Formats: sequence, C-alpha cells, structure tokens
Amino acid sequence: MSAPNRKGVGLGDALLVWLAIGFIVVFGGGTYAALHLGSWAAGLPAPPAHPIDLIAGLIKGEVPWPTQATVAACVMAGVIIVLAVVVLVAWRKGASKRARVDKAARYLGRGKSLAAFSEKGAKATADRLGVTDTPGIVVGKVVSTGQKFLQSWEDLSLDIWGPRTGKSTSRVMPAILDAPGAVVSTSNKRDVVDGTRGVRELVAPVWVFDPQKIAQEEPHWWWNPLSYVTDEEKAYKLTQHFSVGSRVPGSKPDAYFDPKAEDVLSSYFLAAALGDLPITQVYLWVTEQVSKEPIAILRDHDYELQYKGLESTLKLADKQRDGIFGTAEKMIQCLKSRNTLRWVAPTGGASVATDSRRQFNPHDFAASQETIYILSKEGAGTASPLTTALTVAIAEAMEERAERSGGRLPKPALFALDELANVVRWAALPDQFSHYGSKGLIVMGILQSWSQGVELWGEANMRKIWSAANVKVYGGGVAEEGFLRALSDLIGDYSYSNVSVSSGKSGSSRSRQEGKERIFDVSNLAELDRGRAVVLASGAPATLVRTMPWYNGPHKEAVAASIKKYSPRPEEPALAVGTPAAANPWVTE
Repeated sequence: MSAPNRKGVGLGDALLVWLAIGFIVVFGGGTYAALHLGSWAAGLPAPPAHPIDLIAGLIKGEVPWPTQATVAACVMAGVIIVLAVVVLVAWRKGASKRARVDKAARYLGRGKSLAAFSEKGAKATADRLGVTDTPGIVVGKVVSTGQKFLQSWEDLSLDIWGPRTGKSTSRVMPAILDAPGAVVSTSNKRDVVDGTRGVRELVAPVWVFDPQKIAQEEPHWWWNPLSYVTDEEKAYKLTQHFSVGSRVPGSKPDAYFDPKAEDVLSSYFLAAALGDLPITQVYLWVTEQVSKEPIAILRDHDYELQYKGLESTLKLADKQRDGIFGTAEKMIQCLKSRNTLRWVAPTGGASVATDSRRQFNPHDFAASQETIYILSKEGAGTASPLTTALTVAIAEAMEERAERSGGRLPKPALFALDELANVVRWAALPDQFSHYGSKGLIVMGILQSWSQGVELWGEANMRKIWSAANVKVYGGGVAEEGFLRALSDLIGDYSYSNVSVSSGKSGSSRSRQEGKERIFDVSNLAELDRGRAVVLASGAPATLVRTMPWYNGPHKEAVAASIKKYSPRPEEPALAVGTPAAANPWVTE
C-alpha cells in the first residue's frame, strides 16, 4: 500500500501527549485508591474525597500515609505491571501474525458490506437451496474483522495463484472436504488426491483417473470416451477436445488442414461409436487413411453427409490427403500410449461389451455424491484431450440431470478445476460458465496466471469468464504487470485528509487538504504475503482475507490420516496436525 506524504502534527507528538495523560491518571488514581484502602485497613478516618484536598493534605502532613497504603500501592503497581506485560506479549504475538499488507485492510471490505458473503448470508443461501451440510466454501477470514468470507453454493469463482502460493492447501482441499454433493477434481499432482481421498470415500465411492501414472493408480475401472458420442454434435465436441488439447501452446491452427482433420475425426468417432468399436479403432483408421469401414457404418446408420464427406476426402490428391490425415493423427497422439489406453479402451483382448472391469458412467455419477480425481500433466504425452473430454462429459450429464430436476441439481456439485489451462483445456467454458451456478454446478477455475487463460481462450474470452465469476480470488505470486495494474484499478483508492499547521509572525494557521492514494499498487500485489488473498466479489468491495489451510480447519486430523494412508512415501511421517505448510513442501502447493 502506498503511503501519502503528510506534514503537520506528528504521530510521535500525539503519542507523547497521551502517554503523559495516562501517567497522570494512573499515578493520581492509584495514589487516591491506595490511600483510601490503606486508611480503611489501618482503622484511620477516611481521607478527603476530593483529589485536590487529598493532595494538599498529604503535602501539608495533615493527612497521614499509613504502611497499609504503601502495601496497597505496591500491589496495584504489581497488577499494572503484570497487565502491561500480558498486553505487550499479546501485541507482539499478534504483530508476528500480521503481514505487510494488513495495514490496507482498513480501507477494504468489512462488516455489512460483506453481508452476502458472511456465514449468515451464505447460510441463508444454503437454506434456500436446501443444503444443510455446509453453508458454503470458506475463502478465508477477513483481515480487518476476523469474520469468515464464504463463497455460497451458487457462486462460481475464478482464482489466479502463482506457483507455490498455497492454492491446494488453502483453496482446493478445503472446498473438496466441505462439498455436499458430487466432486470433480482436476490436478497435475497427487497431493489433493492423497489429502482428501480418505475423507471423501467415507461419503461415497471415489474414482481416480490417472492415465499418466501421476498417482500410480491402476486402471481397475475404465471410461469409454465413445459412450459420450450419441450423435454427430457430440462427435464434433469430442473432436474439439482432441484438437485443442493436442495443440502446442501459442501455436495457431492451420486454416485448411485443421478443419478438414477435425471433420474426418468427427466422422470416425461417430462411426466407431455406432459400431460399438473401441476408440483405438479410430487411430487405426486415421493411420490407414483408405479404410472404407467407417463409410459403411455411417451409410448403414443413415448419416449421409458424414459418409459422403469421408468419401470425398479419400478421393483428394495424395499430398492433400496426407496433410489432412497427418494433422488428424497429431490430434490423437495420446491414444498411442499403452498406459493411457488401459483407461479408455478394453484390455486383454476384450471388446467394449465384454470388458469385465467397471465402466464409469457420467450419468450415474451425476446422480451421486461420489468423487472423481482427474489427473494429467502438460507436455509430451499429455492426456489432456481425454481428461477434458471426461470432465465435459460429467458436466453435461449434470446439466441434463439438473433439467430433469426442475432446473437445478438437488445437491450442488463441485468442479475444483486446478491447473485449468493444463489439465482441462476446456475451450467452451467461457460461454457456459455464467449459467452453471443457477444449475448447481459450482465451478472453481484455478489458473497460475492471467496469461494462461489468454493462451487457452484468447483475451476476449478470458475477460468474459473473469467478468462472469461471482468471486475472483488473487492469491499472489504473479508478476504480470498488465494484470496486476488492472487488479489495482479494480481494488481502487482510499481518501485521506492531510492537516497542516504553520506558524508565523501573525500566529499559527491550520489547513486541510483532501487526497487519494492507491490501496494496492502493482508492487504490493506482486509481493503479496503468503497466507493473504485479495477477493473481488459481486456487489461487495475488494477484501483482504487471511487464507485458511486445511491444517487449521476442522478436517485436519482426517486429512493427516488420509495422507498417511495414501502417501507414496510411507518412510516419511505424515504431516503433523497443525504443522505449517512450510514444514512439509509436499503439500504446500
């Protein structure tokens, strides 16, 4: 927070005046009380009641000062010293917990201005929605008042936290632990899985989708992506996930080959789904280029435009056809991974109909209180096309259930989308984001920077989703000047009065000047203290909150037990209950 340059009566001078007044009150009052008590204990007549008469009598020797008065004065002095030490210790303890930015909290949201996001306000919303488990998602405690700031069960949020700022321990895990309904969690690490799995499995079954061995989970179940494809529109949506998810960040699609490749893939996905074939068959068709099988399947199911489109593509010149199919093959590269295929295709020579493993059904999941952890990481071999497709399939199944339930899910479902731009490259999310809250799909989108969102959605769509979020949280750790400057503008200014006193031959004069200063400038936001977050919520002023990690919450023992049970490193002790995150870097993200 920037500080204005003030002149005039200094704080030090005012403090000296108040200290002098305090000394007079304590010394005079103590003397008065000690003499009255001492005289009563010694059996002497009561001293004068008026302080001036009392002091005059002591000076003249007309009022005696007994030994008992000295004892009383010493006892009172001892009590005052003890109280002063207690206050000093408490003040120093509180000062050690204060962050550099806390001084700005007085100019930000507090009290009635945050009524809708208080415990009372969130509970009123929860009662209206029929949620009795928890009133909402705790974002943190307001620094200036200590009241909790809650995101209600119809508020959607977008968070921007830099690396190693505590977003998992302070934001993702507490939200999952308090969720009243189904939970979809995405991440590129296993910390959230290990910390919350043991708690969520007490509520309902837990699924872990781990095609890249991040949590070393074995595929005891599988999901068939083609079960999502029920018509040509769903086939095109699935194709879009592969197209966006396979694209190198910063690269632009080719104006001719990418649309043609997407058209071919869309028809192949539809043909494989209609023929009850595994998704691996799509890869084989793409590499063969000349297979007539998908054309025959589409013709048999009366998809005339699709099969004729494939026929025309196969008749193109070799160079054109090679470019189209080469682009399509690049989009489905993740299907070449044997470990990935174990999660999305039949194993052991089984067919789609005969695989004996449990098959995940998004529609059954939408009607449950189950939890699914969807794991993937960026870079070569990423499974993000599949993780995106699975997340979207669940979201659409929940939308359908909401429509059948009168427009809203009976219990809110939480989508804790950590690493949103890497694990789930959901290109259409900005267009759908705004209406999810009214249907009971509570989306928490979490990015590491503004640029990540721009890279995935483009500047216009990033602004769209930022504006549509009811709650926006900045957790620090970002060094993008443009974003921080815009955030500083949104937080705003505070007003102050500057009183100046000047002296001259004709006497002294006072003048008052009104001014404004920025509450947080760019450097303050870039250096935001760990454990603090700035919250921008609809209809409320910007608010500074103290984050509340899981190890300071009601689930700390259950989370510690879950970590101990599922940790991949049993030789290391689980994080002790109440231990600061800094003591165990494995769970600090």
